[in-house]
Amino acid sequence: MLKKLVLVLIALTFFNCKNNPNQNIQTEGLNRHEKWVFDINYFEKEFLNKAKTYTETSKDSCLVLLNTLKKNIDNLTDFQIRLELSKCVVLADNAHTEIVVPLLSQIPLRLYRFSDGLRVIRTDSMNATYLGSKLLKINDLEIPKIEEKLFPYLSGIENWKRFKTRDCMLAPELLHALDLNKSKDSLKVTLLKDRDTVHIKLAAQKFNKDRYWFESWANLYPIDSKENNWQFLKKQTSNLPLYLKRAEEGVFYDFNTTEKIAYFQINSFWDKCPNFKERVDTFNTKLKSKKDYDVVIDLRFYTGGNYAYAKKLATQPPKIINSDKKIYLVVSEKTYSAGIVTAARVKHFAKDKIVIVGEEVGDRLKFWAESVACVLPHSNIRAYNSMEEHDWKDNSKSIFRTHYPNFFHGVAAKNLNLDQEIQLSIEDYLQDKDPIMEWILKQK
Repeated sequence: MLKKLVLVLIALTFFNCKNNPNQNIQTEGLNRHEKWVFDINYFEKEFLNKAKTYTETSKDSCLVLLNTLKKNIDNLTDFQIRLELSKCVVLADNAHTEIVVPLLSQIPLRLYRFSDGLRVIRTDSMNATYLGSKLLKINDLEIPKIEEKLFPYLSGIENWKRFKTRDCMLAPELLHALDLNKSKDSLKVTLLKDRDTVHIKLAAQKFNKDRYWFESWANLYPIDSKENNWQFLKKQTSNLPLYLKRAEEGVFYDFNTTEKIAYFQINSFWDKCPNFKERVDTFNTKLKSKKDYDVVIDLRFYTGGNYAYAKKLATQPPKIINSDKKIYLVVSEKTYSAGIVTAARVKHFAKDKIVIVGEEVGDRLKFWAESVACVLPHSNIRAYNSMEEHDWKDNSKSIFRTHYPNFFHGVAAKNLNLDQEIQLSIEDYLQDKDPIMEWILKQK
């Protein structure tokens, strides 16, 4: 009976998605002010009133912001209005409910957050001298202050927001719209290079084949990008630790016969893997002949995807390996969405075999996702509204709320508390070390 109800709900959802409320809207003849008023009213009706994660208080705060915004339209640029709408969406307090920050020109530095702060790991050829430098300030503002200014416009918990700010803070146009930068085209940054503090001004550029922000971790290793003449802090790949060496595959495994470790990684490039489910099956099949191995499931760069592909990665290894063996789960702030789902399922099925290592994950265990885009008619801004709940904390379910596959695959993981917190240091990175794997090997 439950399965039939779920199938009916799916059919109704599909039918409702086919009806586009924008189809018959006419906005011709309106001036800029009127178009924005139209869009803001549309946002309130089609987004705010249909959103599922606002509280009464946050919804009231959103209405106050929208009313103030309508009064200030003529004093704001289009980009600033977009940011104010983002601030409204953030009040929904759910990472998947968002207005995505648009792709903007950035200064030619790419960053990674190591244990001592943000370091430059990729540049264009003209600025290669700054590789490895620590970012101290932008326009004389300390980095925590910049993050504090950006957080109100970014959806999600603090960990996830901080991950996203690494790209945002490099975009002069965005900081200009927030009155944090005088120019829309360049930024002044302060770097610590070796022992010297240097102040430089860099112009924003658009680069082909640049990483999306959620793939920015991949700048840790060099790729062939001659078109833009990118330069990387890491010059070669031959000595890279396993978690980076094969990362471009998206989904891969390795059996270390010396240390008796069975390793499986999923990362942001999972969709590059043509046979995701088959690799999981093959891994589990090979593991059956290695029951005296510990298992490492590395989700530190798994920013989301389709959690169904990795179902058996959670359920099978605990049944295969010997009772005295461990399953080490590697997570970080970049573990998000399907990454969190997979981590929750791994923990649940591993039971007392589980050891969680790394950094706190990028979202709560109870979140909303499966977003529907609300497209504002004039500005074409897309506000993503999460319509289905995931509860990987307690596994509560409701036919009108829960993401339907969770009726069959949901578990109550309770938490993803770390057994050992480990951050990557710049020294470990430069020496081609993985401190997480080093710690795991010491436990054996």
